[in-house]
Amino acid sequence: MKIYLFLISLSLNGYHYRIFMTKPSEISQLLEYLKYQKELIIVEHNGKIQNNLNIKYQYLRQNDKIEIITIVGGG
Repeated sequence: MKIYLFLISLSLNGYHYRIFMTKPSEISQLLEYLKYQKELIIVEHNGKIQNNLNIKYQYLRQNDKIEIITIVGGG
């Protein structure tokens, strides 16, 4: 059984990463892996603000630029 690996370079919050994956992954899977709460963040993907429905079906691609903004509340 062969296992194929994908190497993707991407920018996340201004830092450059190289990620090995065994299959194409969605942005939502990356957020789950990084333990972000979807209700408390805003995601910018390649210069466009995305909502939860769009994130779920957007796959990570080579040289993507992702910015994650966390919403903080207080009193």
